[in-house]
Amino acid sequence: MVTNAEMAEFLTMLHAGGAPNSRHGNHLFACPMPYERGGRLHYEPADRRWRVSRGYEAHPAYWVTWIGAALMAAWSGARLPTRAEALRATKGARAHNADYFVGDACSVAEPGLGDREIHHAIGNVQIWCADGPEQTEAQPVQRYLFGAAWNTPSTEEAVTAIRSRYLLGSSRGVGIRLVRDPRTTDAARLGAWELAHRINRWTDAVDNSARTTPGGLDRLLLSTLGS
Repeated sequence: MVTNAEMAEFLTMLHAGGAPNSRHGNHLFACPMPYERGGRLHYEPADRRWRVSRGYEAHPAYWVTWIGAALMAAWSGARLPTRAEALRATKGARAHNADYFVGDACSVAEPGLGDREIHHAIGNVQIWCADGPEQTEAQPVQRYLFGAAWNTPSTEEAVTAIRSRYLLGSSRGVGIRLVRDPRTTDAARLGAWELAHRINRWTDAVDNSARTTPGGLDRLLLSTLGS
Protein backbone atom coordinates (compact mmCIF):
# COMPACT_ATOMS: atom_id res chain seq x y z
CA MET A 1 0.00 0.00 0.00
CA VAL A 2 1.11 3.56 -0.67
CA THR A 3 2.08 5.41 2.51
CA ASN A 4 1.30 8.97 3.50
CA ALA A 5 4.99 9.85 3.16
CA GLU A 6 5.09 8.52 -0.41
CA MET A 7 1.88 10.32 -1.33
CA ALA A 8 3.08 13.61 0.16
CA GLU A 9 6.31 13.41 -1.86
CA PHE A 10 4.36 12.73 -5.05
CA LEU A 11 1.83 15.53 -4.48
CA THR A 12 4.70 17.95 -3.83
CA MET A 13 6.41 16.90 -7.07
CA LEU A 14 3.15 17.17 -9.01
CA HIS A 15 2.54 20.67 -7.64
CA ALA A 16 6.07 21.72 -8.59
CA GLY A 17 5.42 20.31 -12.07
CA GLY A 18 2.50 22.71 -12.50
CA ALA A 19 -0.53 20.66 -11.40
CA PRO A 20 -1.87 21.82 -8.02
CA ASN A 21 -4.28 19.55 -6.18
CA SER A 22 -7.17 22.03 -6.17
CA ARG A 23 -8.84 23.58 -9.20
CA HIS A 24 -12.06 25.61 -9.11
CA GLY A 25 -12.77 24.29 -5.62
CA ASN A 26 -12.35 20.63 -6.59
CA HIS A 27 -9.69 18.39 -5.07
CA LEU A 28 -8.28 16.37 -7.95
CA PHE A 29 -5.82 14.01 -6.26
CA ALA A 30 -6.38 14.04 -2.50
CA CYS A 31 -8.87 15.66 -0.15
CA PRO A 32 -6.99 17.62 2.57
CA MET A 33 -9.41 16.95 5.41
CA PRO A 34 -9.00 18.34 8.95
CA TYR A 35 -6.96 16.16 11.29
CA GLU A 36 -10.08 15.38 13.33
CA ARG A 37 -11.64 13.76 10.25
CA GLY A 38 -8.59 11.69 9.46
CA GLY A 39 -6.72 14.29 7.45
CA ARG A 40 -3.07 13.20 7.50
CA LEU A 41 -1.90 14.97 4.33
CA HIS A 42 -1.64 18.75 4.51
CA TYR A 43 -0.44 21.33 1.99
CA GLU A 44 1.83 24.11 3.31
CA PRO A 45 1.45 27.14 0.96
CA ALA A 46 4.47 28.96 2.41
CA ASP A 47 6.78 26.03 1.61
CA ARG A 48 4.80 24.79 -1.40
CA ARG A 49 5.07 21.31 0.02
CA TRP A 50 2.79 18.60 1.33
CA ARG A 51 3.49 17.25 4.78
CA VAL A 52 2.24 14.35 6.88
CA SER A 53 0.86 14.58 10.40
CA ARG A 54 3.62 13.42 12.75
CA GLY A 55 3.51 9.71 13.46
CA TYR A 56 1.47 8.80 10.38
CA GLU A 57 4.24 8.71 7.77
CA ALA A 58 4.13 4.90 7.40
CA HIS A 59 0.34 4.65 7.49
CA PRO A 60 -1.58 4.16 4.24
CA ALA A 61 -2.66 7.28 2.38
CA TYR A 62 -6.44 7.69 2.30
CA TRP A 63 -8.82 10.48 1.30
CA VAL A 64 -7.28 9.99 -2.16
CA THR A 65 -9.24 10.05 -5.43
CA TRP A 66 -9.00 7.49 -8.20
CA ILE A 67 -7.20 10.14 -10.26
CA GLY A 68 -4.60 10.51 -7.52
CA ALA A 69 -4.25 6.73 -7.31
CA ALA A 70 -3.81 6.32 -11.08
CA LEU A 71 -1.23 9.12 -11.22
CA MET A 72 0.68 7.64 -8.28
CA ALA A 73 0.83 4.32 -10.11
CA ALA A 74 2.15 5.96 -13.28
CA TRP A 75 4.76 7.93 -11.31
CA SER A 76 5.87 4.72 -9.60
CA GLY A 77 6.12 2.70 -12.82
CA ALA A 78 3.35 0.44 -11.51
CA ARG A 79 -0.38 0.01 -12.00
CA LEU A 80 -3.59 -0.45 -10.05
CA PRO A 81 -5.00 -3.98 -9.72
CA THR A 82 -8.18 -5.04 -11.44
CA ARG A 83 -11.02 -6.19 -9.25
CA ALA A 84 -10.60 -9.77 -10.49
CA GLU A 85 -6.90 -9.73 -9.59
CA ALA A 86 -7.62 -8.40 -6.11
CA LEU A 87 -10.31 -11.03 -5.62
CA ARG A 88 -7.93 -13.86 -6.56
CA ALA A 89 -5.04 -12.52 -4.51
CA THR A 90 -7.08 -12.22 -1.32
CA LYS A 91 -8.93 -15.52 -1.34
CA GLY A 92 -8.83 -16.95 2.17
CA ALA A 93 -7.05 -13.90 3.63
CA ARG A 94 -7.91 -12.53 7.07
CA ALA A 95 -7.97 -8.88 8.01
CA HIS A 96 -5.49 -7.67 10.61
CA ASN A 97 -7.28 -4.33 10.95
CA ALA A 98 -11.01 -4.07 10.21
CA ASP A 99 -14.35 -3.41 11.85
CA TYR A 100 -12.87 -0.69 14.15
CA PHE A 101 -10.46 -3.20 15.73
CA VAL A 102 -7.70 -0.54 15.90
CA GLY A 103 -9.85 2.55 15.43
CA ASP A 104 -7.94 3.97 12.45
CA ALA A 105 -5.61 2.80 9.72
CA CYS A 106 -2.31 1.42 11.00
CA SER A 107 1.14 0.93 9.47
CA VAL A 108 1.24 -0.57 5.98
CA ALA A 109 3.68 -3.18 7.37
CA GLU A 110 1.62 -6.01 8.83
CA PRO A 111 3.20 -7.68 11.88
CA GLY A 112 4.76 -11.06 11.20
CA LEU A 113 5.00 -10.72 7.41
CA GLY A 114 8.17 -10.46 5.32
CA ASP A 115 9.18 -8.01 2.62
CA ARG A 116 8.04 -10.24 -0.24
CA GLU A 117 4.59 -10.98 1.19
CA ILE A 118 1.38 -9.04 0.63
CA HIS A 119 0.71 -6.95 3.72
CA HIS A 120 -2.91 -6.24 4.65
CA ALA A 121 -4.25 -8.28 1.74
CA ILE A 122 -7.60 -7.17 3.11
CA GLY A 123 -8.18 -4.69 5.88
CA ASN A 124 -6.51 -1.42 6.89
CA VAL A 125 -7.97 0.37 3.85
CA GLN A 126 -9.98 -0.62 0.81
CA ILE A 127 -8.20 -0.05 -2.50
CA TRP A 128 -8.99 1.61 -5.81
CA CYS A 129 -9.11 -0.76 -8.80
CA ALA A 130 -8.07 -0.14 -12.38
CA ASP A 131 -11.47 -1.15 -13.77
CA GLY A 132 -15.09 -0.39 -13.07
CA PRO A 133 -18.68 -1.16 -14.03
CA GLU A 134 -19.90 -0.67 -17.58
CA GLN A 135 -21.48 2.74 -18.13
CA THR A 136 -23.01 4.43 -21.15
CA GLU A 137 -20.88 6.96 -23.00
CA ALA A 138 -22.81 9.83 -21.39
CA GLN A 139 -22.54 8.56 -17.81
CA PRO A 140 -19.66 9.53 -15.51
CA VAL A 141 -17.04 6.80 -15.20
CA GLN A 142 -16.82 4.78 -11.98
CA ARG A 143 -14.04 2.57 -10.66
CA TYR A 144 -14.34 -0.41 -8.33
CA LEU A 145 -13.33 -0.36 -4.68
CA PHE A 146 -12.17 -3.62 -3.16
CA GLY A 147 -11.48 -5.19 0.20
CA ALA A 148 -12.12 -4.17 3.77
CA ALA A 149 -10.99 -1.11 5.71
CA TRP A 150 -10.34 -0.34 9.35
CA ASN A 151 -13.92 1.00 9.52
CA THR A 152 -15.78 -1.71 7.53
CA PRO A 153 -16.67 -5.37 8.16
CA SER A 154 -14.23 -8.00 6.88
CA THR A 155 -16.59 -10.90 6.29
CA GLU A 156 -16.27 -12.64 2.92
CA GLU A 157 -19.65 -11.21 1.91
CA ALA A 158 -18.53 -7.66 2.75
CA VAL A 159 -15.10 -7.99 1.12
CA THR A 160 -16.41 -9.41 -2.15
CA ALA A 161 -19.41 -7.08 -2.43
CA ILE A 162 -19.34 -5.12 -5.67
CA ARG A 163 -18.96 -1.41 -5.00
CA SER A 164 -17.72 1.51 -7.04
CA ARG A 165 -17.23 5.26 -6.88
CA TYR A 166 -16.73 8.21 -9.21
CA LEU A 167 -13.20 9.27 -10.16
CA LEU A 168 -13.18 12.26 -7.81
CA GLY A 169 -14.61 10.33 -4.89
CA SER A 170 -12.56 9.79 -1.74
CA SER A 171 -13.01 8.62 1.82
CA ARG A 172 -11.20 7.82 5.04
CA GLY A 173 -11.26 4.12 4.25
CA VAL A 174 -9.96 3.99 0.66
CA GLY A 175 -6.30 4.01 -0.34
CA ILE A 176 -3.88 2.74 -2.98
CA ARG A 177 -2.21 -0.59 -3.63
CA LEU A 178 0.31 -0.78 -6.48
CA VAL A 179 0.96 -3.83 -8.64
CA ARG A 180 4.23 -4.70 -10.33
CA ASP A 181 4.63 -7.32 -13.06
CA PRO A 182 6.80 -7.80 -16.18
CA ARG A 183 4.93 -4.92 -17.85
CA THR A 184 5.53 -2.46 -15.03
CA THR A 185 9.21 -1.63 -14.75
CA ASP A 186 11.10 1.53 -13.90
CA ALA A 187 11.25 2.21 -17.64
CA ALA A 188 7.46 2.68 -17.55
CA ARG A 189 7.64 5.46 -14.95
CA LEU A 190 6.31 8.88 -15.94
CA GLY A 191 7.84 12.00 -14.43
CA ALA A 192 5.84 14.48 -12.39
CA TRP A 193 6.22 17.16 -15.10
CA GLU A 194 4.80 14.84 -17.78
CA LEU A 195 1.91 13.82 -15.54
CA ALA A 196 1.21 17.46 -14.65
CA HIS A 197 1.20 18.32 -18.37
CA ARG A 198 -1.32 15.56 -19.09
CA ILE A 199 -3.59 16.60 -16.23
CA ASN A 200 -3.49 20.24 -17.31
CA ARG A 201 -4.45 19.27 -20.86
CA TRP A 202 -7.49 17.53 -19.40
CA THR A 203 -8.47 20.35 -17.03
CA ASP A 204 -8.21 22.82 -19.93
CA ALA A 205 -10.66 20.61 -21.82
CA VAL A 206 -12.97 20.57 -18.79
CA ASP A 207 -12.91 24.38 -18.70
CA ASN A 208 -14.10 24.43 -22.32
CA SER A 209 -16.64 21.63 -22.04
CA ALA A 210 -19.96 23.36 -22.61
CA ARG A 211 -21.08 20.65 -25.05
CA THR A 212 -19.30 17.66 -23.55
CA THR A 213 -20.99 15.17 -21.20
CA PRO A 214 -19.42 14.26 -17.84
CA GLY A 215 -18.90 10.76 -19.21
CA GLY A 216 -17.06 12.14 -22.20
CA LEU A 217 -14.75 14.19 -19.99
CA ASP A 218 -14.02 11.18 -17.79
CA ARG A 219 -13.14 9.07 -20.82
CA LEU A 220 -10.92 11.85 -22.11
CA LEU A 221 -9.07 11.70 -18.78
CA LEU A 222 -8.63 7.92 -19.06
CA SER A 223 -7.27 8.36 -22.57
CA THR A 224 -4.93 11.14 -21.41
CA LEU A 225 -3.56 8.92 -18.64
CA GLY A 226 -3.40 5.85 -20.84
CA SER A 227 -5.73 4.00 -18.43
